[in-house]
Amino acid sequence: MADNAELTRDVKRIALEAGADLVGIAPVERFAHAPEGFHPAGIFSHTRSVIALGVRMLRGALKTIEEGNYWQAYNCDSYQYLNEILAPHLLRKVILHLERQGYTSVPLHNPFAFHSGRPVRPGGTRPDGGISLRVIGCAAGLGELGRSKLFLTPQFGPRQRMFGILTDAELVGDPQLPPGSVCDDCGACTRACPAGALEGQRTAEVRIGQYTYTHVPLDTARCSPIHQGWDPRYSPFVDPRSSRENPPHYFKFLQHRFRHQSTCGGRGCVRACMDHLEKAGRLSETYRTPMIEGEQWVIDQPPA
Repeated sequence: MADNAELTRDVKRIALEAGADLVGIAPVERFAHAPEGFHPAGIFSHTRSVIALGVRMLRGALKTIEEGNYWQAYNCDSYQYLNEILAPHLLRKVILHLERQGYTSVPLHNPFAFHSGRPVRPGGTRPDGGISLRVIGCAAGLGELGRSKLFLTPQFGPRQRMFGILTDAELVGDPQLPPGSVCDDCGACTRACPAGALEGQRTAEVRIGQYTYTHVPLDTARCSPIHQGWDPRYSPFVDPRSSRENPPHYFKFLQHRFRHQSTCGGRGCVRACMDHLEKAGRLSETYRTPMIEGEQWVIDQPPA
């Protein structure tokens, strides 16, 4: 078997070659403060290290929603492709290398259902235990939780999907990023959120390793219908006949073709956040065209 440092280098190299943009390692001890049911050991009891993998979302797929012109790229690339095509390939490549070295490893896809069913043994955990991929990213030193609760990295801000691997290999951990490394609490996410789902102060606390990260409590009941495109001010697809029982044809197309329905496109939590971080020089990736130019659009006419 390779030594810990060599194996760690190999894992990172293979992940990057397979399509990851970001790779970090967290010793399992950094999850000591995880709530019951959300510890890596609740999924794989022999976990010694947790590997965090990040893959960027295409910036242009967000830019065309910002311009109000094109939604399919975001639903295809940022959801279907990253979650259902690239991630299984990427996770499998890394895990197969670990298996060849004699280690057992478990892939964590995105999204997955938390805590289904019931324990199979007395005192056991419910199947498909929960663990936040954002927490894994913080523990592995790739970024921090922003004001919006989204995971922010110094390279892309909120513009990545995260995946993970639990392994019994003892890999070399990466240093964590302290709170405030990326997010400067500017409030752009709160001001631009069309759902008003990010109001209030950063009262939610998450202890991860040596740091406590904070965020505004997310109002998911407000977020969800806007995210799915049911507010006619922020969705060009609804009409007077639209209802949950009779959704617009475009929603049916998105669900059938891409298995996801996102029309908000992260107006506040992704696009406004990223725009601020880029313009403030807080991200290493730079671009010629700004994410936001002028005022963000709002449809002021009711659907006809």
